[in-house]
Amino acid sequence: MQEKKIAVIGVGGRTGTMFCFELKEVANVLGVGQEIEKQLLVERKKERVKNLDVRMVSGSQWSLNDFSPDIIFLAIKNPVGPAIKYYYQRMKEKGIFPTLILSQNGAAAISDSISVLKEIFGSDYEKIRIVKLSLFNPIDRKQQKTEIIVNYSLPIRISFGKVSGPGNLKDIQLLFKKAGFETTEFSQDKIRDMEFSKLFLNLIGIASATKGLSIEQGFKDRESFKEEIWVLKEYIRVVKSSANSFVNFPHYPVKLFTLLIEILSTKLPLLFRRNIAKIITKGREGKPKDLTEIKYYNGFVVDLGKKLGIPTPINQKIVNRVLK
Repeated sequence: MQEKKIAVIGVGGRTGTMFCFELKEVANVLGVGQEIEKQLLVERKKERVKNLDVRMVSGSQWSLNDFSPDIIFLAIKNPVGPAIKYYYQRMKEKGIFPTLILSQNGAAAISDSISVLKEIFGSDYEKIRIVKLSLFNPIDRKQQKTEIIVNYSLPIRISFGKVSGPGNLKDIQLLFKKAGFETTEFSQDKIRDMEFSKLFLNLIGIASATKGLSIEQGFKDRESFKEEIWVLKEYIRVVKSSANSFVNFPHYPVKLFTLLIEILSTKLPLLFRRNIAKIITKGREGKPKDLTEIKYYNGFVVDLGKKLGIPTPINQKIVNRVLK
């Protein structure tokens, strides 16, 4: 099979740098980002620090005559619309339709991307294969004056599936397999459930983080822990009312977690909150929660609740702490 040409948009950030490094041995990778003048270093668990060592350009420097991608790997924070519009308008001018892989957390990236692609291509947007990906590895990023160090552990664990567009994902699955990823592929009709299930995991710890507490600290505090539980209870209620459901991931039995939180009062989990904190903290490897996308986490729960007529006061309270 001919080597895939992949443009990773977001190099310099955590996810973009990680995917550039992991895919460079199995594909022709171009890193597209804003901080390309800095030295990018990667530190994988139990390995020495290594240079990213991929070709990098800024968005304005990228010439499609020089590098016309088969796949665009969008590894930027929400919202995705402006970036998709900028890059795919240029693709339209060249008459090319590269696969779009979305790696954002939250549950807005799919609808936002489809909306923008329809605006650009009209009905031809269906020629673009859209893939949604969920990443389970916590990634840390340390920035210094002249260098950025991105740190994460192995193996890379992902779930993914096709949202729309032509063909299957055999080539994508093979690409990830060659890179040594641990993968779970979901069918097209389960992608929305995959998104909602990943968001459930992302919501854990945010209530504590808005108080400046780590997950372990927040779970030790009774009132903070109650908030954590009620954030999830509200979320489960709106997801199920929207006719969606939850799915399990390897290492993360989300369906069991949601069932227990839904049927149990807050009193029983309180008894085991320290044990729960240890399990979650171990999984995150001490990485802090990022609150910059709160609108796409708890804010999404609030917005969906409003559409369905379901009150979500605890999630609204969490959002208000950050977006005062």
